[in-house]
Amino acid sequence: MTTIYLVRHAETDLNGSGIIQGTSNPHLSIKGVNKVKELRKTIIELGVDICYTSPLFRSLETAFGLVGDKALIINDDRLIDRNMGNFEGKNKKEFDLEKYWNYSLNSTDDGVEGVKDIFKRSQHFLDEILKKNKDKKILIVTHNANVKAIHHILRKTDLNSNLVFEVPNCYFEKIDLD
Repeated sequence: MTTIYLVRHAETDLNGSGIIQGTSNPHLSIKGVNKVKELRKTIIELGVDICYTSPLFRSLETAFGLVGDKALIINDDRLIDRNMGNFEGKNKKEFDLEKYWNYSLNSTDDGVEGVKDIFKRSQHFLDEILKKNKDKKILIVTHNANVKAIHHILRKTDLNSNLVFEVPNCYFEKIDLD
């Protein structure tokens, strides 16, 4: 059986202030580093064969904190955060989740990466890594949008349903695949 451990990166100072990061590249905050140390215990107990991560610092630092001395870590650009266009650097209250997570609408207003594009790159990533890592324990450390897309793909969610759900920093989900 193949097992996916899906993790959202730990908190940065921008997350803590409610600021949208998108493809900006801040480091983890002290609070974030401490959360990684807490989650590491669980991840190490479960065991990881390989780890894939976004190349952005907040994901890399989370991945290395979780398994840096225990598993191979591979950067993959397909796991980079959603391009948030004009919303990057703004308060997350300004971002309309319902609009930008509506799969049918697939809005790219204000330069925001369309939700279908996130799903497409996430599906391509999963197709490749699942073929390469059959019957392995795979840790994926990435961002809010990618976690949502991978979750919905692996859980086979109806994409016309409400795709919005809360993904806090250091979110952890285990998904067993047949």
